Order: sequence, then structure tokens, then C-alpha cells
Amino acid sequence: MTRQSTPQRSIFSASKVLEAIAEELTIIKNEDGLTDADIGRVLGKSEDQAAKYRTATAEMGVVAYASAKREWNGRFTGALDRLCVNSRPGGAAMHDRKAQSAVLEAALALSQALEDDDAISPEEVRDSRATLERARAAIDAQLAKLVRAA
Repeated sequence: MTRQSTPQRSIFSASKVLEAIAEELTIIKNEDGLTDADIGRVLGKSEDQAAKYRTATAEMGVVAYASAKREWNGRFTGALDRLCVNSRPGGAAMHDRKAQSAVLEAALALSQALEDDDAISPEEVRDSRATLERARAAIDAQLAKLVRAA
């Protein structure tokens, strides 16, 4: 039995992924005054296929997904990003103080990489990758707090 004070994490399922993408496409369609044909042009798909993505009745391929992400960035991936963060095993988002520390640790690593030659080399990025990934996760967790009104 789950205690009332224990937050439930979101369920990550194929249907939830399709719904997240559909939710964002519908919002973009309405906000930008687009048609399914317009969305299809961005995705390189037909009007009918775009409508299926927008109604969560078809799975989107990676090329269409990348095209949408390129065009609409966080507007397109926001709901899916929140689902991914909030459904992670071990708890949804990291605590705010840990998030702050993770971001500051990454800032320090970048600052130290700049000290010797005012540039950050690929090797220095590789050496700091785990730190940078933790910072990205911390920032994603903060952005996941934003709930878009439908």
C-alpha cells in the first residue's frame, strides 16, 4: 500500500509517449494556426500521417521526430521530456539543492577547462561528460516543473 505522502511517478508506456507527442502537436497546431498538411510538410509526411501523430494513433519515426524537434524544439518535446523525467525509476526529479550543486559543478568544470587556453576541447568535454550529464538532468528536472496549460 502506498502512503498518501509518497508521490506516484508517471507511468512510462508506448501509449503515454504517443499521447505526449500528440498533445504537443495539437498545441502547436492551435497556437500557430497550422493544418495537418502544414505539420506534415515539416515532418516530411502526408497530411493523413500528421493527423495520426496528432491524435496518438501512429508511432512517429526518428527522422520525423528529429524534424519536429528541429522546427519546434522544446515546444514539441516538452510533454515527452516531462514524461521521461517524471517516470524515471528512483523518483521523478532530483531535489532542488542537488540540482543546484550539479549545475554549479558543471559550471566549475567548464571554467577550469577554459583556464589554460580560453577554449574547451573535445577531450575536456569527454573528461567532464558525467558532470555535464548530471547538470543536464538537473536542468531537465527544473524545466519539467513547467506545466503547459492545454
